[in-house]
Formats: sequence, C-alpha cells, structure tokens
Amino acid sequence: MDWLLQFLPEGLAGQEANLARAIPRLVIAASTLGIAVATVVFLVKRRDLPGVYRRVALAFALILVCITVSHSLSAYSLWWPSTLYPRVFESVAAMIALIAVFLIRFALPQLLALPSPRQLERNNQHLKSEIDAHIDTMRQLTDIRSDLENKVKARTGELKEINQRFEAALSGSDIAVFNQDTGLIFTWAYHPRFGLGSDEVVGKTDADLFPGDVAAQVVDAKRGVISSGQGTSLNVVVATAEGGSQYLRLSIEPLRDNAGEIVGLTSAVVDLTERHDYETRLSALTSSLAEANSRFDLALRGSSIMVFSHDRDLRYNWVYNPAAGISSKDLLGRTDEDYWPRDIGEPILAMKRMAMATGEAQHGEIVMPLEGRDRHFQLRVEPILGLGHEIVGLAGVAVDVTETHMQEVHLRLVMRELTHRSKNLLAVIQAMARQTAARSDDPQTFVSRFSARLRAMAASHDLLVAQEWHGAILHDLVNAQLAQAVEPGSDQLKIEGPFISLRPDAVQNIGLALHELTTNASKYGALSVPGGRISLRWAVQNGNRFHMRWEETNGPEVQPPRKTGFGVTLLERSVGQALDGDVTLEFTPLGVICEIDIPASHVIA
Repeated sequence: MDWLLQFLPEGLAGQEANLARAIPRLVIAASTLGIAVATVVFLVKRRDLPGVYRRVALAFALILVCITVSHSLSAYSLWWPSTLYPRVFESVAAMIALIAVFLIRFALPQLLALPSPRQLERNNQHLKSEIDAHIDTMRQLTDIRSDLENKVKARTGELKEINQRFEAALSGSDIAVFNQDTGLIFTWAYHPRFGLGSDEVVGKTDADLFPGDVAAQVVDAKRGVISSGQGTSLNVVVATAEGGSQYLRLSIEPLRDNAGEIVGLTSAVVDLTERHDYETRLSALTSSLAEANSRFDLALRGSSIMVFSHDRDLRYNWVYNPAAGISSKDLLGRTDEDYWPRDIGEPILAMKRMAMATGEAQHGEIVMPLEGRDRHFQLRVEPILGLGHEIVGLAGVAVDVTETHMQEVHLRLVMRELTHRSKNLLAVIQAMARQTAARSDDPQTFVSRFSARLRAMAASHDLLVAQEWHGAILHDLVNAQLAQAVEPGSDQLKIEGPFISLRPDAVQNIGLALHELTTNASKYGALSVPGGRISLRWAVQNGNRFHMRWEETNGPEVQPPRKTGFGVTLLERSVGQALDGDVTLEFTPLGVICEIDIPASHVIA
C-alpha cells in the first residue's frame, strides 16, 4: 500500500492512514457492484431459466448490492463522518439482505431437490446413452425408410409392369369389362369387342346390346346383385348374324362407394365360343384319350421302365413305376448319394451333374445291386427348363436291360461254343470226307454216301438248334435218323426206352451211329426185306451208365464183312472214343447187333 501512497497529490498529504483503509473498501464495493450488475444482466438475457434459479440469482445480486453499499459507506465515513446517512443506508442494506434471505428461504427446498453433480453426471451419461440409442434408432429408421422407399419404388415398377401386362393380355383376349349405374345404364367400357366400341356402349342399356330374351335374363341377374349385394355369374347364348351361336359368360359384382353403399355394377364378359367348340371336340376325345392313357399306364406299370424327376439339387421329387427292390417313398426327397453306396451312386451323380452343367441329355448303362443280384439299367437324363429357359431340374428314364444283358452274355457264350463246335464239326466232316472218299470207287458213290452222312448230321443239328443247343430228346433223334429208311411207327421197328434227353456231343455221335446202322440195315440187313425187324432199346443202368442196343432179326443171313468199312470204323472208334464209352458190333447170322455203352453224364436228367 505504501507504494500507492507515493503517487498521491500534494493536497492529500497527511491522509495516508484514511486512504489505506478506504481504498480496499472501495475496491471491494466496486467488485461486488460489478458482480451484481453482471448477475442482473444475466437474468435479463436468460429469461428461459426456471423461477427458482432466477430467485436465487436475484437474492445473490441483492446481497452483493448490500455489500457494495456497506463498504462504500465505510469508505465515505472516513472523510465525512455522519451518523444519519450511514444508519439510513445500513437500514436499507439490512432490508435488502432480508429480502435476499426471504428469497433464498423459499427457494431452498427446490434447490435441495436439485440433483447433485454426481447425479447430474449419471443422468447426463444416461441421457447420452439414450441420445446415442435414439441416433442409432434414427439411423436404422432412415435405413428402413430408404429400404422401404426402394421396395415401394420396385413394387411400383412391378405394379406398373403388371398393369401393362394385364392390359396387353386383356387387349388380346376375349374379355370385356363394363360399369353400370344403379339404373343399369353403361357408364364405362373397356375393350368391349363384340363389334362395338366404348363410345357405342356408354349411355345404353342391356336391352340395346342383347336380344330380348337374353337381355331380360341379364337384367334380372343384375337387379338381383343390386338388391342382394352379392356377386353372381351366368352363361348366355346369343345368336350371331351368320346363323351361329356366341357363348358368353358374365361375372357381375356390385360397385360400392367409401361408405359401402352400392352405386352401380361392374361386369366382365368372356367370349367362350372357342372354348365351347374346344370342349365339344374334347368331350368326343375324352373317352378314347382316357382309354389310351389307361392302356399306356398299364403298359408302363407292367414294363421294366422307371420314370423319375429331380429338382435343382438333384433330389428325387417324383418316381413312377420303380424297379423291383426300389421304394419310391425311400427315394423322394433324397439324392442318389444319400440312397446308394458311394461306388454305385457316384457314377449316376456324375452323369446327372453333367446334364445340369451342359444342359444336354446324358445316357449310359449303370449296374445296381437289387434283390440280391446285379441288375443292368439303361439310364437317360434330360434337363427340365423353366419359364426363363433356366435348368430347374432333371427328368430321367431307367430301363431294366438285365435280361438283354444276360442274353448278350449267353449269346457270347453260345458263339464261343458254336465256334468250338464248328471246329469240331469241320474236323468230323473232314475225317468223314476222307474216309468216305477212301472207300468209294467213284465220285458219284462218294457224293451219295457223303451227302447222306451230312444230312444225318444236319438232322441231329436241327434237333439241337430247336433246343438252343441244350440237347435233344432221344425219341426225336431216333425218328429223325431212321426216317431215311422206314416210316416212324412201322411194324418193322420196335423202340423201347425211357423218355430222356441227350447232351449235344451224344446227340451228334449217336445220331451218326444210328445213321450208319440204318444205312447198313436198308442195304444189307433187316430193312432190306419186308419181313425184317429192328429192335432198339435203351436204359440208364446202375445210375451211372447209359446203354443202347440195336438188334436186327428176320433179315437176310449176315456174313461178316471181309474188310472194315467206314461205318464200322465210325461205330467202334469215333463214337466210343468221343463219348468215353464202348461200342461193340457183332455180325451174327441172324442179324447185326450193336451195343453202345457210355457214361450217364451224357444224359440230361
């Protein structure tokens, strides 16, 4: 403070003690007055503050004013002592302080009810969270609104397109739409067709458009709709100018306003003339078509053809006439990978995936183990195209070709067997030709004997071919070989033996033996004279040997041959050796006796 007193004017010299006390009081008075003024300015500009805050601020400003007055009077009394003014001002200041206390007293409960700073902080955090949530909600609502707007835009475009399609379809159809008021006067017509334009229909009634009897029927129906409020439909027939008939179907519905009151009618008229003609022709074809479908269904059910279809994921969605051992219920909803083992299902899936990928039909042969054995199927699959020509699935046919496959296998076996037998046969024929030529004096004799032996072999082969080379019945073989010299059933023949079949090798060799015996008998033996007899017997002895006996009687006296001919050689050597048996030939004076003994394995049980 001393440094400040150095700057005082000369007139204030000697007043240093008073100034030292007055200056701090004046500073305090000025400061509190400035704060009070700032508080009043704040209250004036912030009129939006709650009343409790305004009252507290006002009380604070009043107290500051009291402090200002008190310090100002204290500084003033240092130079101009007075008893009246300080008391007055102090009384006023006291009154102002009481008013401030009064204001604070009534505002105190509300101030105490105000949240604490911590509570305010928590509330602010909660409020911020809520604000963030609201912001997020608003963002979501904005996204939803944008999405809805896009959907509305898309649906609006679709609706517009549908309306255009509808109008295009309606303009190219036989459908007309009309509106009428409650007096049944036409007020609007869309695509009226039937030889009339919209302007020619509006303002008219049904009596102007239909003949009298038809108009009365239509009017009655429309009045019934107006009175009942329920739609109806009816069919009418209108005679045309060309003398034909036009078949129309009317669908009538009431028109209502926003209050639900009936204000008119709307009706759609469909020209069913072509449909009626189609139905007439269709009715004539229905019975025959149903019969054809029934026959087709019967044929398919009795066949080895399985028909099926797949969806886009190659799951079975329809199976008809499944192969034996396959259940359609087990297949539906499953893929081949689900149903079959991997080694079986994978080739099938590969074929079907190729059809889905390329859009081209695929076919091939597959093998499936069904009912304890492998069955062969010809499989063909084709893509099913949707409205947009996209592949939506597959249709397939599986034909059971097991029997054909077995026949092919059997045919290959038969061909191999035929090749083997042909080689043997050619060897026999070659040997026969050499032996016949060696014992023939001239070509004519050779040709005659060789041709007869070939016919004998052919006769045996005919029997084998008739039985698919499984064998031949012995009775048939005997009749075929003896028929060259004697009629079957002749008194010269006595045939006894069980009804049995011989295997192919036995048929060929025994056939040649019977041919040689018959040829010899017809030339030199029992068949060369009318009274001669031949007895032919056979049987299976001891269960393991087949025995046949040829015996001639009542023929010319037999002389043993001076040299061995081909027939004897064939019987004794070729036939016996070929069949792993024994052949004995005796030339007794009473007739030739030949016995053939071979294993019973050459006999078919």
